[in-house]
Amino acid sequence: MIRFRGFVEYILSKKPPEKFVNRLESLIKDLNADVLTRGAKTPEEAARITEFALENQKMILKIESGRRVRLHQAALRVKNALAPVLGRDYKIGIREVLLKQAVIELDGEYKVTTKLPFVVRVEVTNGKTLIYLNDMDESSLKRPIIDRLIQLIEYKELKSKFGGKAEHWQLIKKSREKKPMFTGDPNEILEKVGWIKRYSVGQWFYTPPLTYMIRKFQELFLETVVKPLGFQEAIYPKIIPVEMGLKTGHIKGTVNQMIFACQPKSYNIEDFSEFLDLVMVLDEVPRDVLRDHLRDPSHWLCFAQCEPFYWFFGSEIIDPKVLPVKWYDMSGPSFRWEAGGIKGLERLVEFHRIEVTWLGEPEQVIDIRNKLLDRYEHFMDKVLDLEWRWAWVTPFFLVHAGEIEEETEINLDQPGTIDFEAWIPYRGERQNPNNWLEIGNISIHGTKYSKPFKIKHKLQDKEIWTGCSGFGVQRWLIAFLAQKGFDPDNWPKPVREKIGKLPESIQLVTYPNKEGKKLLEEIYNKFQ
Repeated sequence: MIRFRGFVEYILSKKPPEKFVNRLESLIKDLNADVLTRGAKTPEEAARITEFALENQKMILKIESGRRVRLHQAALRVKNALAPVLGRDYKIGIREVLLKQAVIELDGEYKVTTKLPFVVRVEVTNGKTLIYLNDMDESSLKRPIIDRLIQLIEYKELKSKFGGKAEHWQLIKKSREKKPMFTGDPNEILEKVGWIKRYSVGQWFYTPPLTYMIRKFQELFLETVVKPLGFQEAIYPKIIPVEMGLKTGHIKGTVNQMIFACQPKSYNIEDFSEFLDLVMVLDEVPRDVLRDHLRDPSHWLCFAQCEPFYWFFGSEIIDPKVLPVKWYDMSGPSFRWEAGGIKGLERLVEFHRIEVTWLGEPEQVIDIRNKLLDRYEHFMDKVLDLEWRWAWVTPFFLVHAGEIEEETEINLDQPGTIDFEAWIPYRGERQNPNNWLEIGNISIHGTKYSKPFKIKHKLQDKEIWTGCSGFGVQRWLIAFLAQKGFDPDNWPKPVREKIGKLPESIQLVTYPNKEGKKLLEEIYNKFQ
């Protein structure tokens, strides 16, 4: 249960006459009986003025309210009801509305802190949580900040009860155990032979031999999983406006992992003269000066790759004749800022994916996901011959969006995510969950994206659902090499035939080093 109380000050254009003072009590009775009860089923859900006073050009009302007609809504309703009376009968205007000493009362003990915006003080007593708010003006009441603050409090409480995890993990399927053909760390070998070179944190330069292998893995995935199910290629933008993050939820949930972009304040090169002079003199980049020439962050670099897919269909009405829509994108990299534990190709800031996206009626979206799962299993078992497992995860973002409840039993016919994991032998025994690498996933979102983007079905009684699946090629490739190694005789036939002969590897006087060149020769001899 939720209750509100606070004082609302209405600043008038002039002091009201005695006639209005005598009439105010009657007006308040009418407000309590009608205006402040609209939309409420019970008196407890409504609002009520419990005290009133007039001080010169100020009318002060104490209002108590329930969950249906909330305090800020009641304050605005009162203004809208009294403004015509004051204007018509007394030539008085309401210049300003201020909410003061507002309190939100929640049943239960919530973990609320004064670090939350607009919160001054929190008291937990007798099984209730009292949240004291900053004073607010009329624009804040209209936005409405109080409603969003309550949503934030409920979000944090739900997340706390969820266990502080981004998702809950349950094993649903796994392959038979397979003897690894290799136990070394493929990342070290790739770097040693010069097929990758560290560019920056979580970024690598891929030379022709590994680039060739990456492209061949992409071809195998497309030929085995994507194209047989009728998916068509599209090109999705890779820089996303920050406002879209409100609809997708990324700004609210993963802002700590996103890389943002700024535009220059001016296109006139002369406006950068001070900065350019410093660069010339210092022979370095004075970032503090550069910052002064940049606008606030306006975009973020592609994070999940599927965001523009939902935007494309936003505010459109979908004819069932075109459903389901099945598209994929592989036109550019994705970016995620990773902190700590970045190793080789297993965890990257810049990585490459084939993003598979689809939308349709719920039954269609589920059916496509199931068919994709069949193709994935064939790909992992028969094409790559990996030791793998699948887990049903309950993402918190779907619980919070109201798409699902946190379940104790697995129900694959509802929104949720299946993670694909591969055993990484060089890390250690398969019994340790830390020795498995998540190499991809597949998700059904329900209406999590179709609702905020206003994607509508032509038939009003039908919903549009969406789904996506990401094939992160670096992780799939490194999982394969971790289990099979660099000897093509140990590779399954489809991979061996697809890779064929490797391109020549670059060898400079100093790159790779002597040990790397020797190892490189051993690898190429195996491909003869």
